[in-house]
Amino acid sequence: MSATPDPTLVSAPAAPPLPDAAVPYVQPAGTGRGHLLLGQVARAMLGAEQSNGQLSFMTNCGPKGRPIPLHFHDREFEVFLCTRGRVQVWADGESRVLSPGDVAIVPPGVVHAYQFHSHFSEFVGPITPGGWDRFFDLCGTPYEAPAFPPEDHSPPPFAKFAQAEQQYNMKYLPPDTPYAPPTWDAADDTLPGAMKPYFLRSGEGPRHLLGGQMVTTMITSDESDGDLGMWTVQGTVGGEMPAHVHERTHEAIYVRNGTVRVTLDGESHLLAPGDCASIPAGCVHTYAFESAVTRAIVMSSPGGLERLFALAGEPYAHHVFPATPAAFPDAAAMEAAAAELDVHFVDA
Repeated sequence: MSATPDPTLVSAPAAPPLPDAAVPYVQPAGTGRGHLLLGQVARAMLGAEQSNGQLSFMTNCGPKGRPIPLHFHDREFEVFLCTRGRVQVWADGESRVLSPGDVAIVPPGVVHAYQFHSHFSEFVGPITPGGWDRFFDLCGTPYEAPAFPPEDHSPPPFAKFAQAEQQYNMKYLPPDTPYAPPTWDAADDTLPGAMKPYFLRSGEGPRHLLGGQMVTTMITSDESDGDLGMWTVQGTVGGEMPAHVHERTHEAIYVRNGTVRVTLDGESHLLAPGDCASIPAGCVHTYAFESAVTRAIVMSSPGGLERLFALAGEPYAHHVFPATPAAFPDAAAMEAAAAELDVHFVDA
């Protein structure tokens, strides 16, 4: 005899799968293509199939533990943006312990690793080109829960790691390779202007004001050999971006704080913290802030869109957004600023 279902229990809705093509969509927080590996859960919210191979966007969370092995990639440009806890990142013989908002940039060919130092740590970031997220399909175990399991007793998949070296053009260093101690007093407040590894503290980087929004640039085409741009946009209720479209650039928006209403080809979506909007080339889109304190990470591949805020806005010396939003320049001025970029403003 079967038990009577408890009417007080409400099942969580099934997480939407990633689409099979580069179409506009929103992926809710804690969903996406997830895999458990060494006690951590790596989750692809955007992959090569969804971006025509241009980029992946991943989240990775787990408990404090040992560092992963030092390794490097032949092709991939990786970003480690700490969003929770503390995450130590090694890159090219240097190391930092990242707090939320701090970022580490690792170009191809650079030896790197990471380690979680808090009971629940997380980092997110784009990877160019797209496709590296499939490493976790090979080496991990499919995992659907939104965080990570209390315990993971599965053995390390050493044979699959060896296969991954060949399949994903990467190389692990010998296990006795030393890990550099962290540096605590580095400024980490400027972009290098060339493709090299670097660390950037939360809130640092070139800042511009546009439409009453504070835009802080973390990666430009100069640092990514043209493959990626990434910036933080912050503001309050009423801040918005006029409707526009890109001919060849794939863009994504990841919400850190507050709520953001994103419109994709006329369809409106309300994004909460941890949600990600994938915006392929050809999609007319806009966003509007609907909370008093709003912060989102925006990334684009290829790079270049980040220059819009320097061209159309003005340098901003402060580290906090204005109390009220402001009007954008008129359409003609915005089009003139964007003339050399892959941006075209349209009537909403």
